[in-house]
Amino acid sequence: MKKTLKLILTASLLVMSLIANAQIKVHPDSHVSIGTLSDSWDVGVHIYPPGWAVFNTQSTASWHIVTLATPGALKGKCWIVTAPNNKNTHKFYVTGDGLVYKCGTYTMSDRSLQNEVEPINNAGTTLDYINGIWYTPTELKVNTKDPPIRYAGVCAQEVEKVLPEAVTADENGMLLVNYETLTVFLIEAVKEQRQEIQKMQQILEKHGLNE
Repeated sequence: MKKTLKLILTASLLVMSLIANAQIKVHPDSHVSIGTLSDSWDVGVHIYPPGWAVFNTQSTASWHIVTLATPGALKGKCWIVTAPNNKNTHKFYVTGDGLVYKCGTYTMSDRSLQNEVEPINNAGTTLDYINGIWYTPTELKVNTKDPPIRYAGVCAQEVEKVLPEAVTADENGMLLVNYETLTVFLIEAVKEQRQEIQKMQQILEKHGLNE
């Protein structure tokens, strides 16, 4: 059944590619474009097969929707959302070395979406077991001749021991950290510190030592 559906979809795409006004087109190089009548890849939505590298160096007002591609180099950029007129105004893109560039991030956090809500306690104690470190990514050190770049972060193995909710693993077993969770603990840890400072100030005032 799946093979039949795949054949039907492929046939439909090929037929549409032959129509002059087709909004879905299969190009000779095997990539599929959506929402563009042009043979150029600087307009519309473009999906490229794995391994392809397509990097735009133009700056045209016609680039107005989305471009998807597979970066073939560390510095290659995979544009996800673009803006017209100037390639430097792209608001979100991913480079081949895994870096994400964006203007901001919002996470769904409405109370109506939250069940079994409970406060976070002893946040500072949890953070005591997590060390902030400087590090150089091993893959960048191996694959580039550029000077090593240092990043600030944490070790996922340390985080996993005290805050497993902030850690997950990819298909290769490599651990990843959700830094947003750590930020929430930082908020609570600061509040705990403020409460301790206020208690100390009250004790000092009681004994007339607060000057």
